[in-house]
Amino acid sequence: MTAIINGTSNSGDSPKRQKVSNGEIPSAVSGFNGEGIIDNSQDLMYTEGSIPLLPRDAKVLLLDIEGCTTSISFVKDTLFPFVLESLDSYLDTLESNALTDLCNNLQKDMDALDSQHPSKVNYHPLDTQEMTITLTKENIRDLVQRMMKHDVKATGLKQMQGTMWKSGYTDGTLKGHVYDDFVPMLKWCREHNVSVNIYSSGSIGAQKLLFGYSDQGDLCSYFDQHFDTTSGGKKEVESYRTISKALGVVDAAEVVFVSDAEAELVAARGAGIGFPVMSVRPGNAPLTSTGREFPRIFSLLQLCGSGR
Repeated sequence: MTAIINGTSNSGDSPKRQKVSNGEIPSAVSGFNGEGIIDNSQDLMYTEGSIPLLPRDAKVLLLDIEGCTTSISFVKDTLFPFVLESLDSYLDTLESNALTDLCNNLQKDMDALDSQHPSKVNYHPLDTQEMTITLTKENIRDLVQRMMKHDVKATGLKQMQGTMWKSGYTDGTLKGHVYDDFVPMLKWCREHNVSVNIYSSGSIGAQKLLFGYSDQGDLCSYFDQHFDTTSGGKKEVESYRTISKALGVVDAAEVVFVSDAEAELVAARGAGIGFPVMSVRPGNAPLTSTGREFPRIFSLLQLCGSGR
């Protein structure tokens, strides 16, 4: 018997096609291509629950950061501890007027919380008219620690955090984490004229720092617009209407919004966002029945589809 290795016989003969057991040579029809002629065009049709394909279904992409482009653990285990550990030294750099302004802004954040919010348990605001610099610093520490403990997403707190993170990024102490699929997705979107935009509870300044000093280099040039809570809270329907207008789309239905937060996707859907998508990453909160109502992706590359 002559052995066939990689289509070539060891006897020196010309290449031969491998024979099947019954002596017949497979062809394109009788080979192992499938059980029959199947029209799978319906697989490419978008239905409720389908993952949208860019740019076929939409050409505007709006992304959350935490739990979507970036690990939740980076925020919780790196960025937050940096603020708490550096707070005293940061406050020492501020003049009295700046301390007062910061204290007032943080107090507004606290006052805006529901009366039953856990950050307010046993909290007794000080009389600002009687505050010394020392008392002002103590009140700032208390406000920051209380709100960060419960991950309060408020404008004054986020602006302060962003300012502090800037020093950490610029001196090399911090490097922004992004998932390995993020840069390939950004490059694909650029090649296919898909607009990529960011909406995060972190300040716009903090967003640009994370992506500008990321562990994969400066990525800021890939984004068209950034949005934060100055455009409205991420769980509020009106915020997504405001952002859709800013994005310049005729209809909010032309936008894909990806987030790991169920309440944000519900709000986006309520605003008419056409394609709310759930981001499933390691460390994200378990999905409830509400989260399972949305298309789920495990990689942003799953959005990269047909140009047709």
